[in-house]
Amino acid sequence: MDAEAFIHEMFKAESTIRYIAVVDTEYHILASKQREGVPSLTSEETERNFMSIIPQIIVDSVNKLTPFLGDVGGITAHYQNALLIFYRIENLIVIISFQPEQATPFYDKITEAFRKLSAKHLT
Repeated sequence: MDAEAFIHEMFKAESTIRYIAVVDTEYHILASKQREGVPSLTSEETERNFMSIIPQIIVDSVNKLTPFLGDVGGITAHYQNALLIFYRIENLIVIISFQPEQATPFYDKITEAFRKLSAKHLT
């Protein structure tokens, strides 16, 4: 396994990637890299604390539905300032960060409807 080579190749494969981390299921960050020239949105401490613990919790939680829904392809978290995608491969979790506008058109459409209708009916 060569997490650094993986990150390097992923940055080459997709120019819209901002950041990539590879963590194992024992909460160790194996590799973590921000794309050169792209400013980080978090401090190194926040990044280290989040990436070492939270991805495992998120992936484990979502995987509880696999007996009913099938294998998980990826998990997304769409923030105002970033889009995160979590992938699991064997005993590793890979987190890839993009600009928020990388979200799919469907996601943007449904989110807009949700915001409009929830403000009208749920608040």
